[in-house]
Amino acid sequence: MLPLSLEARTVARPLPQIASFFLALIAAHAGLAVAGPSDAPSSLAAVLPRPVPTDSPAQSVPTDRFNSLAAAAPTDSPAQPVPADSPHEPDWPTTIAARLATLRAHPRPLPAAEAQGARLLALRQQLAAVVRRAGGARIGVHVRDLDSGRALFDHRGDEHYNPASNQKLVTAIAAVELLGPDYRFATRVLRVDDALILVGEGDPSLQLADLHALASEIVAAGAHLGIRRILVDDSAFSPERYGPGYSAQGDGASYTAPSGALSLAFNTAVATIRPTTPGQPASVDLTPASAHLRLQGEIRTGRGRELRVVSRDADDLTVFELDGALPAGHAPVTVRRRVADPALFTGHAFAELLRQLADNTNDAPLPVLRGHAPTHARDLAVHHSAPLVQVLASSLKFSNNFTSEQVLRTVGWRMSGAPGSWHTGRIAVLALWSALGLDPADLEFENGAGLSRHGRVSPRALVALLARTREEGSPAAALMPTLASAGGEGTLRRRLTASDGRVRGKTGTISGVSALSGVAASADGRAALGFSVLINGDGPATHHRRVQDRVVLALLAHLDRLP
Repeated sequence: MLPLSLEARTVARPLPQIASFFLALIAAHAGLAVAGPSDAPSSLAAVLPRPVPTDSPAQSVPTDRFNSLAAAAPTDSPAQPVPADSPHEPDWPTTIAARLATLRAHPRPLPAAEAQGARLLALRQQLAAVVRRAGGARIGVHVRDLDSGRALFDHRGDEHYNPASNQKLVTAIAAVELLGPDYRFATRVLRVDDALILVGEGDPSLQLADLHALASEIVAAGAHLGIRRILVDDSAFSPERYGPGYSAQGDGASYTAPSGALSLAFNTAVATIRPTTPGQPASVDLTPASAHLRLQGEIRTGRGRELRVVSRDADDLTVFELDGALPAGHAPVTVRRRVADPALFTGHAFAELLRQLADNTNDAPLPVLRGHAPTHARDLAVHHSAPLVQVLASSLKFSNNFTSEQVLRTVGWRMSGAPGSWHTGRIAVLALWSALGLDPADLEFENGAGLSRHGRVSPRALVALLARTREEGSPAAALMPTLASAGGEGTLRRRLTASDGRVRGKTGTISGVSALSGVAASADGRAALGFSVLINGDGPATHHRRVQDRVVLALLAHLDRLP
């Protein structure tokens, strides 16, 4: 996550879904009674495009010492959706309620006795010395052996801190536990009369190439003939586009992109600016091509004011306001900005693709309107995303805010049967948190990504949650390869570079907050220590990161001394 300084429609709720939602709530609240104590922006290749979108396909994930548990994670968990070619979807509220009940009934180990020994004493002394170097900032540290459950070190680990993007860990684990690692987002094209209906189900990873494939399938089948309009249906989510902690104001920074059930390219567009003849306007192209995008103003070629590009909402359009100058001979400059209306942006991009593929380039693209897919609409084509666990790499490895918010709202939609919102998403995450035996008082959050001044969690609770990734067969175990790898790919690529792929974690940074939580493994992968270092307060971010890295280096040295 980048520093902050850089920075209704309702649907019918069938009675069975309402009943199932209340069942899930009952399961969550039953867990409260037994709950125990308890940010932006590897040796692995990326499994999804970076938060700066590309149209390249997802890459496969090579194996390393963290992948053995991921391979053992269930691929047919109770929350697993039915196959894509099945005519029926699962009853998601009931499925999730059953999953929560199973987790709640799972025996919880008794708190392990505090570990002792000369090696451990040396580790504690070393970590205490590191903590003292934090300066005037408030720091919380918790370290736990993930196999025995023993706490190896704790410094104010039960206190609450702003976790920044470490919140993404909470959102991701809740999602895979409740939906299953193999859950796939669907984007559908239906037809009714003279309209094509583009229906979104919250896919955070939909790219222009995916939309092109859908349009190609429609044109190849001749299903575009006689079509006079395109409807966009984003009713799987509530009408809000900006969650708590976000703002529709500002310059349209891409990391504050809005959320919507029908979304494309992380809900961002790119302005590519090229100089021309001195004194003349520069050339500006917007991609993807979409009638939702408009240019206003100009950038001159030559000397002048600093180049400035801002995106804003203007009557169902996204307007890119241009100002400033670009020197003659300068290399092209690309500026990524958020769009105003995700569904209309996606629908107009689809209309343009249809126009090009149908060789109707002399005609205007089809008009795009909002609408609902009626029950009698005919399915024409569907795009399924990569499995959820791969989609989440965008959030965990590269700290993409947009992905986390889409996933949070999807979980809320699936659990409640009501349009996905930040409210229903919070209920779902807290239900999972409690079902795992964690104290709900240890978690307070505004949104799924951690772009917040009000979010709070304790280091001890974060490590307890991370322990779930070490449980063989747990859905959360599949997430470990998608975390940033120290010295490898992701937000830890320039940190702890000598750790030989033994550290995976999630960073977090906003002004006044620095966080690092994750897992350090022994060279053979047989032992693993969970850690969380949350720092809130004044001081250079570089200094706070050095403190966190020293904690992790001490843990690696301790693991190397184990017999």
